[in-house]
Amino acid sequence: MNRLAAFAGALILVGAWCGPAVADEAKAPISASMLLSVVAPLSESRDAAFDRAMREPRPPARRPDGEVQPDATVRYGSVTVTVRNPCPPGLHYEPPPLPGRVRK
Repeated sequence: MNRLAAFAGALILVGAWCGPAVADEAKAPISASMLLSVVAPLSESRDAAFDRAMREPRPPARRPDGEVQPDATVRYGSVTVTVRNPCPPGLHYEPPPLPGRVRK
């Protein structure tokens, strides 16, 4: 019982000692910008980022000409370009006239 009373008395003393600190902390306004600045990750300065980028090796040069694929498309790096011929083989094809227009 004696130990329990000593522990309870120590707990009351610590609580009484922390009370003013907690009350003082509660008076400080907490704004969203303050909270975000505490939680935000640290970022390097602009000069440090520039220096690091200058030290890194540059990407390999791209070939100016494309590779012709078996299906007649052309591949430029990771981009594939397909050019379709709108005219069928054979005689010249004329599109039909637009509605309401007279054929010449």
